[in-house]
Amino acid sequence: MHLVGSRHFTQTARQLHMTQPGVSQHIQKLEAQLGKPLLNRQGKGFELTPAGELLHRYGQKQAEAESGLLSALADDDPYTGECKLACSGAMALSLYPPLLNLQSRHPGLSMSIEAAPNVAIVERVRNRQSDIGLITQPVHDPQLQQEEVGSDRLCLVLPRGESAEWHSLMNLGFISHPDGYHYAIQVLNANFAADFKGMGHIPQVGYINQISQILLPVSGGLGFTVIPRSLLEADPCREAVNSAGLVTNVDEKVYLITRKHRPLPKRYQLIRALISEQLPSVPGSD
Repeated sequence: MHLVGSRHFTQTARQLHMTQPGVSQHIQKLEAQLGKPLLNRQGKGFELTPAGELLHRYGQKQAEAESGLLSALADDDPYTGECKLACSGAMALSLYPPLLNLQSRHPGLSMSIEAAPNVAIVERVRNRQSDIGLITQPVHDPQLQQEEVGSDRLCLVLPRGESAEWHSLMNLGFISHPDGYHYAIQVLNANFAADFKGMGHIPQVGYINQISQILLPVSGGLGFTVIPRSLLEADPCREAVNSAGLVTNVDEKVYLITRKHRPLPKRYQLIRALISEQLPSVPGSD
């Protein structure tokens, strides 16, 4: 690169803090390694051979790539880049609007959200498909690290006018969804221990995998369900249903997982702060 720029062996030697014979020897070693001449020497000058031209272009590209890499490493812009997050459908519904608001304020950011169950979220983070994941069960994986970032209260949701008595629940039947059994088991076991014998003993009267529409059949009086409070508060049907008052509240902890020994870009500090705001710790609240 220096030699092509200066077209002079002596100047190149000075720039590289080498001797002129040292520069010549370096060229000879390259020619021997590649098996082709790189220079056509003409007195004190030279011209590049076709192989020399190819090597020079390759060197320029490598230098540009190295410069770009060093620049990117030195300038980790907290407001630029893709943010890849995996979480449950319920969390995605409540987190996506504020994430889009964040992107609107900082157009250099790009939000990529994957809604998935806990097991799939762990797998995505482990395989580097998502940079961070939000799960509701502790993970024990030597490749991952986790931190508790909040919790979400589980709500027993009924049609308006229905009571949260066991016989009323049995008459209504359960409207399930991808996380329905997981949520319902926790709430029913904590509040109806004497009656609850497992989900197999509760009539299921519906199922929907679109978590954003889970309250539609409940608001129509077709059954009850169990969902996180964050989802209930974000659902447009929330005024047409009733969240039952429970003797024992169930708060599901939320854990943020990342790969160990893989520092995240600065932009994820914004994402972490937003998650903490949206999923505050709720134990002890009504």
